[in-house]
Amino acid sequence: MQTGLFITATDTDVGKTLISGAIAAALKARGMNVGVVKPVASGGVTNINGQLVSEDASFLMAAAGLSEEWRQEVNPVCLAPALTPAVAATVSGVTINREKLIAICRSMLAKAELTLVEGVGGIAAPIWEDYLVADMVLELKLPAILVTRANLGTINHTVLTAAYARQRGIKLGGIIINRWDEDQVSVLERSNLAYIERLTGLPVLGRFPTVAAVAADLVTLARLGQLAEQHVAIDELVSLMQGGTSYGENGTKR
Repeated sequence: MQTGLFITATDTDVGKTLISGAIAAALKARGMNVGVVKPVASGGVTNINGQLVSEDASFLMAAAGLSEEWRQEVNPVCLAPALTPAVAATVSGVTINREKLIAICRSMLAKAELTLVEGVGGIAAPIWEDYLVADMVLELKLPAILVTRANLGTINHTVLTAAYARQRGIKLGGIIINRWDEDQVSVLERSNLAYIERLTGLPVLGRFPTVAAVAADLVTLARLGQLAEQHVAIDELVSLMQGGTSYGENGTKR
């Protein structure tokens, strides 16, 4: 049985990578063999060796304790333009091989005790031509969690994303709200949270605080893992990865 989780979001720059890395760090601190995959990344940078790399993938690798040798398995496609992958690939003259991406994801799922697969952009972002992030989730047959934000506009974005995921048949396990600072939230954020839970029927599995600066050093990653243990229902996520409860239409368990 595959033991993994797909982490998607309502939009780009919501915090998928931060949340994925924090969860990976928490699982690693528990002594688990954690796999991470960022199948496609855009906005790559050139490192000191002249290699185009994804900083998101580098962060995930560090969080999971994976060496540089794992890079091609963690991030098989890295594109320079900071565009949606289908467009970035076309601009770069790159053909994205869907079968290869799925095979690499499945390889990591087979090797690791628990694997986190992080999408790119939102759930309807095109990876290649008409192949969307949602299609990848379905092809991998993984449960998914939805990362969203707390501020104005999040109700609409979150409800629509959850509805689309369900329409596609994706098994949603819950929502994690990023940049939730308990000592600063107002009626705006609290009412957003209440409406998101009510209208999606999904449990909020985490309210993750704002992290000012993120680095891939051991101290920072240890702190992120601790924050995940404090603010995210890690036990629930592990259960979900191992075949536990997901939520279908109108929040019904399945």
